[in-house]
This record gives sequence, C-alpha cells and structure tokens, in this order.
Amino acid sequence: MKRLVYLIPHNHFDPTWRRCFDRDAVYQGVTVRSYAEVEAHCFNAWLELAPRGYTYHEGQTAVLRKYLERHPAQREALRQYAAAGQLDIILAGEVVQDTVLSSAEGLVRNFLVALPLYQELVGLDHPALKIASLEDAFGNSPNYPQVLKGVGAEVAGWLSYRPCPEHIWVGIDGTPMPTLDRHPAGFAGAFAKHLPCPHCQGAGCTECDGTGLRFVDGFDLPELAQAITDALAANSESDWVAIRFLTEEVLPDARVVAFVEAWNREHDDAEIRFANPLDVYRLHRPTLEAALAERDATPSVDLNPAMPGCMVTRIRCKQRTRATAYRLLAAEAALANRLWADGAPAAQPADLTQAWRGVAFNQFHDAITGTHIDSAFPELMEMLDQAEAAAVRHHTPAVRPADTGTLAVVKTPEATVKLGALEVTFDRFGIRSILRDGVDVFGDSPAPWNNRNRRARIAELVLEPDYGDAWGKRIGTPDPAVGALDFSTVLLGNYHTGVQASDRALRWQGRYTGGDPRVKTLVWTVTATPSADGNRLEFVTDVEWDTHSRRLRVLVPVKSTDPTATYEVPYGFIDRTFDKTKLDFSIWGSNTQEFPTLHWICKAIDEQRGVVLFNKGLPCNRWLPGTLDLSLVRSPEYAFCIVEPGSYEFWDIDGQRDTGTHRFEYALYPYYTGMAFGDLVRLGYAYNLPAPLQPPFAISGDVVVTAWKPAESGDGWVLRLQEAGGAGTIVRLTFDETRRVTPTNLLEQPQGETVTTTAYEAPLHKHGLLTMLIR
Repeated sequence: MKRLVYLIPHNHFDPTWRRCFDRDAVYQGVTVRSYAEVEAHCFNAWLELAPRGYTYHEGQTAVLRKYLERHPAQREALRQYAAAGQLDIILAGEVVQDTVLSSAEGLVRNFLVALPLYQELVGLDHPALKIASLEDAFGNSPNYPQVLKGVGAEVAGWLSYRPCPEHIWVGIDGTPMPTLDRHPAGFAGAFAKHLPCPHCQGAGCTECDGTGLRFVDGFDLPELAQAITDALAANSESDWVAIRFLTEEVLPDARVVAFVEAWNREHDDAEIRFANPLDVYRLHRPTLEAALAERDATPSVDLNPAMPGCMVTRIRCKQRTRATAYRLLAAEAALANRLWADGAPAAQPADLTQAWRGVAFNQFHDAITGTHIDSAFPELMEMLDQAEAAAVRHHTPAVRPADTGTLAVVKTPEATVKLGALEVTFDRFGIRSILRDGVDVFGDSPAPWNNRNRRARIAELVLEPDYGDAWGKRIGTPDPAVGALDFSTVLLGNYHTGVQASDRALRWQGRYTGGDPRVKTLVWTVTATPSADGNRLEFVTDVEWDTHSRRLRVLVPVKSTDPTATYEVPYGFIDRTFDKTKLDFSIWGSNTQEFPTLHWICKAIDEQRGVVLFNKGLPCNRWLPGTLDLSLVRSPEYAFCIVEPGSYEFWDIDGQRDTGTHRFEYALYPYYTGMAFGDLVRLGYAYNLPAPLQPPFAISGDVVVTAWKPAESGDGWVLRLQEAGGAGTIVRLTFDETRRVTPTNLLEQPQGETVTTTAYEAPLHKHGLLTMLIR
C-alpha cells in the first residue's frame, strides 16, 4: 500500500509587521504596499489554482474581512471551497493574538468579534473552526487552554518559540487542550518578501502593472522534495506524513501543482495529496484522544518567556491596548446597568463591537509587542483612538486628580514622612525604608560590589545597557546572579536634581548628565502618593527619553533570597522561579528570566509578610533573589528580521527606540498580616479599571468580575466571573426579583440548563471562568 504525503500549503499572514495593514508606508521616497494588498494577491493566486486541487487555510477575520471588502465577488467562491474542504477557515479570531501581554478579557473578545464573519462565511459548525491557531505568537498564557476550550476549540496548533513538549497542553485550571504539533511531519518554507517595484519605487507603473511590487519567486521545489524524502525516512513506521509548506507573501504557484503531479508519476511507494489542517487533525485524533485519556490535571510546563524584549519594546502599544480594553469594559458595565435599570435589554452596540475589533487587532503578535515598522504605529494608535472615543460615548468615568498636598523642597539630608499607613524615610537618592508599625519588609538591595558606592533605594530608577533588537536583549550581564546591580548599571538617584515632600506625596526630579554617549535625553519626575486606603504607595513617573540600546527599570529590594515569586497572568496566577542556568540571549530561544504579568507580581517573605508590585500596562517583571524589578522602556537599535536587506531595505524602525515623553504608573504594596491572592486579583483590577464593574445585584464568592455587558444577542445581560483565589469557590448571585440564569461558553452560547431563581449558586474551580446569560 502506498504511503500518503499530505502537503499543506500555507501563507503566514501578518496584518502588521513589515508593512502597514491597510495603507501604504512611505520612507525616503520608497512606497511599501500594505499587507491587505499583498494578501489579496495571495488569495487571488490561490483561487486560480483551486480548481487543480490546491488547498488553503486562514482564520484571521481581520484578514478575511479586508479581502472581501476589496473583492466582494469572491465571497461565494470562498464559501464553496470551504464547504468542499479545500479551504479551512480555522479558529484564529480577529487576529492570531499575543496571549501574554493582552488584557484577560481581550483574549476572549478576539474571538467574540470574529464570530459574525465566521457565521456569515462558513457557519459556526464549520469543522475547521475546532482548530485554534497560535502561529508565531510570542509565548503562551498558562490559562489559555481554558480560553480556547471556552471559544469552541478542540485542538490547538503551531505553538511557537516555547512549544508544548507533550501532546496535551494543560492549563493552570486543569483544562486539557490537545496540540497539533507532534505528529509524523516535515517542513519546507519560503520566506521571501515582495520588494517595491524598482522602476517606480512602489508607487505603481506599467512595469509592475500598477501593483507597486516586484513579485518574488520564493518556492524552493528541491527543498520541498528533500523535506518529503526526509519526513518519510524519519517516520518509516507511519503510513502517512504531513508536510507543512509554509510561505510568507510568496504567491501560490502553479509549479507546485506540477511538482506534485510529477512526483506522483515518479514514485510507486508514496503519493502526495494536497491537504489542510483538518485532514491532519482527523488522522492524528486517535493518538490525541489516547493521550487525553491518560493525562491528569497537572498543569503543563510554563511556555514563557518567549521573545522577552517584546514585553517592553514600544511600551505605548502595551499601555494603550490594555487601557483601552479597560475603558471599554467600564463603558459596557455602565451601559448594562442603565439597561438593567430600564428593564429593557438590548444588543451590544455596533460601535462597541467595532471598538473591540480595534483592540483585538492591536493584540496581534506583531502589534502589541511593538515589532512593526514606524509607519504602522499611527495606524494602530488610530484604531485605539476610535475605540476610546466609542467608550467615552457610553461612559465617561470620573477622574480623581492626584492629591499631592503642598509640596516643599526638602533641605535636610534625610527625612521621614507618614504617607497613609506607611512611614517612609527618604533622601535625595530615593526611599531608604518603608515601615508599618516598625516592621520592614524591603530591607536593602544586594550588597554593592566592584566600584558601586551605595545600595539601590526602594523603587529607584536605574539605567542599563540593552544591546538587542525589538524581540530581545542579545548581550547578557556579566553575572546574572546580581542582575540589575552589575557594574554597568547606573543608579539614577545619583542624578536627582531635587526632592520635595508634603503630608500627601514625595517627588523626585532628575536629569541624567553622566556622559553616556548613547543617552541624548533622560529627564524624569517620580511622584509617590498613598492609595485611597493608605496601604500602598502609588507612583507616577514622567520621563523624557531619547537613548540608544538602553533600558529603564524600577528596582525594589525585598527581604528574601528565595528564588520563587508569584506572577499574575490573564485569568490566574503562577509561581515562577529564577534560574540563571536558563538564561539565553540567542535570537530564537531568548530567555532573560523576565516574565509577562497582568497586574502584579508578589514576593512572599513568609506566611505573613511580603511585597506586591502592581503595574498599569507594564508587563515585564522579574524576581531576582533579593530584588523585584519592573521594566519601563527600552531603546533597541538592531534590526533583526524587521529589516532584511536580502529582500529589500526599508529602515522605517527608529520609533522602536520610543523617543519622546512617557508616563508610567505602578504601585508598591507591602503587607504585614497575610495576603489572600483573591484580594490581590481584585486590587489589581481596581487599580487598572477606570470604574468598577459592579452589576446591580449581590455577588459572593472568591471571584472578580471580568465582564458585565449587554448580551451580543440582545436577549439579556452577560456576566463573567473569574475564580480569584486559586483554590475554588462557590458563586452566589442574589437578585431583587426572579431572574433566569443560563450558563454559557465564552462566546455567550448556552451550555447548560436555565435556572429561574432569586438566588443562583454554582461551583467554580481554581482559576476557573464562569459566564452566564441573565434575563
């Protein structure tokens, strides 16, 4: 019997990266056409070959929607090929999103806003929509299996850079998700990029037929032949292998069809068939089901960090995408409460849905990560501008101005002030100690060494070398055990030009004048005020930044040398342990032991005491034994793959240095009498949300409300709760009158029986999500 070779052609579509999405990029007289334009060429080339059996798959609705806007006449062709199994519309959502930097609720909305186009194009029962795509995302969130299952996925594929080492990926809540990455397989790739037409420099002319492009023939058919031969040899006991034929920009080519036909004529022992991911899933499903039956609920190994420089590059992408998501959540909640008070449910307004599409687009793995050309940045920010405007139309939250009191210049070498419940001792360099009832949880930073003349202060800014590209730092510190205190780091408290204090605030101002030739401008103001309850210090740091290959961090010494700390992630939290043997500054495997966080990182000293560092849109955190740190901004210079002169030169990337004025917000929370993780989760949301998500009925249980909104259907209201404490809880909703409550999945589709009651109860497992339609 012939062995079967399933050839799976695939164009990897980036909505943004080396091009803008839906506009031209122009730099030094050269025009680079948009991804929407290039991707349309790819779709059209495939449609010409589809009658000869050429297969295709894509699932990003941003890409599909834009193609159909440009070529509406092809809608029926896409439907027909999808129905015939020749086109797989897979579950990617609006975009293949970054799952570690986005807001938790943003991960869900990426799929929710994609649903209408999926329904219109192929129907929600399209079998390929059971396959979730994680292709090229930088790291994978530890609770993402639960999200994928909640949006209808049966299997996840193409976990990149930190792939799952087993057949089953188990999330921190215990949800198992089979992965489609370990089967008899081979790979061949063609990654050439279509350069601007050399005759018109991309503007469009007769030589390029108005396309502005010189299409590159990137297929290497001998490489494909070798990949097939190698895969058959490596999987000699299997009667099939799948060859993923991945390209970027390269147009589907009739020569591939001719290659398949010729190969089949010349080989008696094997046969090539064009295929799609769904074909492989069906073949591999028995193996996955067997692995699923044997796998327990122990969470898989953490699939982070990956490309850790992306957690800081173009920091505004992180800050604004998260902040806009929270603006939308607050607007939805306010609207839901108004509709509830009126007793008249209504569907989610179209402008809020479109706003979430803009946020979801900004969650793309080359958007929120900052790994895109400068011309794409304003396009992304305009989407967020429009989303924020929609949020404001429905709800304008009250803004509480910071109360700093009357600040006065401090002339003594050292002083102490009571800020809320905290006794803060400080000097010109920064905060020396923070006490509550005489108890210190911070202590000193690690002992100085070499020529360091003092220890770092609490929450002091430091400047360090960061030689690398947008994806990562490429030159490590001389001794990773001391991390940020290596001899090349600058303690910026040495450059404070003044300190002021009141009974409500501390403020330091500084300007770097040390002579580093890679620092043109570094000016800052740090203001610390107590939180409303007096238990935290909240920092607002304004920075003027113009540097090359540098990074700005906040250091927080803590009285512990234990290597493990707890990091909040979307819909949960996870312990991570600093291990300097895992440090890696290579291009594809980079690991700087810095991890993405949602709202906080917590270092417990003992059962009663510890320190929490909260952030607003600043996801790059690290625990080095003895020190918490938080990255604020970096200025990578190296191009890596964002400029590839072998394809074409387009050096539109200086914006990755983030030159300009920035505002950073973070908070320090020392605790002394124990701390429940559920309380930390709720505090993190309260710190980031512009207004509480407070439904008009009582909710009990160790939970946090992550969404309260009008149902997409218009038939009621949707409430989503997250189990906050990591131990499981009982949820109880108490209404003023009888209500109908229906459990749903994350896409608001009913998943259980409707209960009519004034008091609804349900169990919720650790790190679990509960979504309900209430009428």
